[in-house]
Amino acid sequence: MPPSPPAGLSLHPSSETRFRELFEQAPTSIQIVSPEGRTVRVNKAWEQLWQIHEGTPLHAYILGDYRLLDDPQLVESGIAGYLRRALAGESVEIPALYYDVVALGGTGRARWVTARAHPIKDQAGGILEVMLMHEDITDRVIAEKALREREQRFRSLVMATSQTVWSTTPDGRVLEDSPTWRALTGQSYDEWKEYGWLDAVHPDDRESARRTWLDCAASGAVYETHYRLRQRDGSYRWMAVKGVPIADDDGAVREWIGATKDIHAMVTAQAELAERLEREQRHSALLAKVAQASRILGSALSTEEIAQGLVEEVRAILEVHQAVVSLNVGGAQEINAVSMSDKYARYRSYDVKPDGSGIYAEVCRTNQVMRLTQAQLEAHPAWKGFGKHAAQHPAIRGWLAVPLVDRQGQNIGLIQASDKVDGDFTEQDEAILVQLATIAANSFENARLYGSLKEQDRRKDEFLAMLAHELRNPLAPIASAAELLKIGIASEERVRRSSEVISRQVRHMTSLVNDLLDISRVTRGLIQLENVEVELGATIHSAVEQSRPLIEAREHALVVAPVPADARVMGDPNRLVQVLVNLLNNAAKYTPRGGRIDVTVSCAAGQAQIRVRDNGIGIDKALLPQVFDLFTQAERTPDRSQGGLGIGLALVKNVVGLHGGSVTAESDGPGTGSVFTVTLHTM
Repeated sequence: MPPSPPAGLSLHPSSETRFRELFEQAPTSIQIVSPEGRTVRVNKAWEQLWQIHEGTPLHAYILGDYRLLDDPQLVESGIAGYLRRALAGESVEIPALYYDVVALGGTGRARWVTARAHPIKDQAGGILEVMLMHEDITDRVIAEKALREREQRFRSLVMATSQTVWSTTPDGRVLEDSPTWRALTGQSYDEWKEYGWLDAVHPDDRESARRTWLDCAASGAVYETHYRLRQRDGSYRWMAVKGVPIADDDGAVREWIGATKDIHAMVTAQAELAERLEREQRHSALLAKVAQASRILGSALSTEEIAQGLVEEVRAILEVHQAVVSLNVGGAQEINAVSMSDKYARYRSYDVKPDGSGIYAEVCRTNQVMRLTQAQLEAHPAWKGFGKHAAQHPAIRGWLAVPLVDRQGQNIGLIQASDKVDGDFTEQDEAILVQLATIAANSFENARLYGSLKEQDRRKDEFLAMLAHELRNPLAPIASAAELLKIGIASEERVRRSSEVISRQVRHMTSLVNDLLDISRVTRGLIQLENVEVELGATIHSAVEQSRPLIEAREHALVVAPVPADARVMGDPNRLVQVLVNLLNNAAKYTPRGGRIDVTVSCAAGQAQIRVRDNGIGIDKALLPQVFDLFTQAERTPDRSQGGLGIGLALVKNVVGLHGGSVTAESDGPGTGSVFTVTLHTM
């Protein structure tokens, strides 16, 4: 029932109707409660709020036996106390309550409501009824809860993320504190507020960061940059920074929200990647240069070409002011090629051979790479080994030297670089020079082999010309003698002399042919040696008897020392005689008329040595290494008085080798005579 009018006041029927309609159609939920706390009447908005409609048992219960002050939900929540105050005559604002009608047997969903309880009194101040007006705040509570959850989630995300979150005023000033910024940089709020955060930016990045930030704050453009930021421990790390303007309903910037993210690892990795890429590009370029140098060195056919090409390539690839190639030639060291920049132009005429005592010789002796800084070079005891001319030698500033080693592991010289344009020599420089040295050493050896082949080809041509001459020489006297015999009127004496000429020349030709057949069989391994006990005294006697005619014809003095009784070896007696005959004939031919030839035999340590010494024309030291090679012969005299094909010593070497022995030649040079020594194993 609607509230009754105060005593003494009457309502016109039309006013009561209007009041009832107003009560029923009011948009606010209204519940009229009696002084005892029972519900007297509810309007349509109340029914709609709680989904308790007129005509239902629950509706009848609410307006019947139900008493607000006894409702468990109202009692437990403390709302019953507010209602008692209202029933006592106080107008009360009731706080928000979460009420579930299911507890009463309803079907509606629980609602969040606030209420105002207003007592209706009579003229005497007595409580007639209490009007309870509800406001449904469920949607607002749910929205506020969702907002709180989002805020909590955002704060949790900020705390969990590695990024530092910050906000500023529309004009870019920092006013709000940022715990994550303080934790990151160690700045206090007072230090980082306003524009104090710039103090934590690296000095080299600070001005750029400040200018970019102010430009974006003025234009409203997104702020995005990166800079190095000082950490709490004083170190600097790269940070990616992004600030976004937040606009209000009018489109004006209300504030800025930003985040600072640590990208130090990524920047460092990118820098390392770029550096690695640059190194690989430099390395690829160097490899291309080394490949080009390899082609240049490989195509050169002479030692001079290789040496000069090598120093030029070393200077270009290693970027140095000096490069030198020094080779060991005949046991002596020579500087074969030099390349210098204009910095050392005044030294280009320097042409003094090392004396074998300096740092060049040290590298060749040890076959070890030497990479020295200037200080290390000057401290090295062997660094100035250039003999009395050391003071004139080009200045050396830092040093990298690599030995040149042939395929047998023997040193043939070195390549050295000095005065690098930029800095000291590196491990990479060393690796490159080692590779170039390997290529160059092979090229030098190939050039030597090529030169040797050319020399052998030349000697072969000379030999063939010599053979033709030697075979043709006997033909003229044979032809002349034959013509005399053909005439038929020659005297008996002339016939005899002609026959002797023919016989002598035929023997000479037969000897030449036999020598050719012998060397052919020996070099092809087609001869079979006897293996019997041989007395060297008897062997020497037989050889002397065969060589005596030539020795006597050239009026030489032959001295044979007594042969030790124990000078016995196992071998082929005929072939050993052949060896000694060749050595005696060689001595006789290359010793001027009236010379001296000595033959001695010695035995020691299981070996017998037979020496044939002469005081003849000697052998040039340059020829000594090839003296036993096929087709090698010392220079002939103009009258070709020595004769022969120059294959005797090659035959000697091969036959002695088949006996398991060795033969050597010694001479101090032209005009000093020669010594040939045959070494065999004794029994």
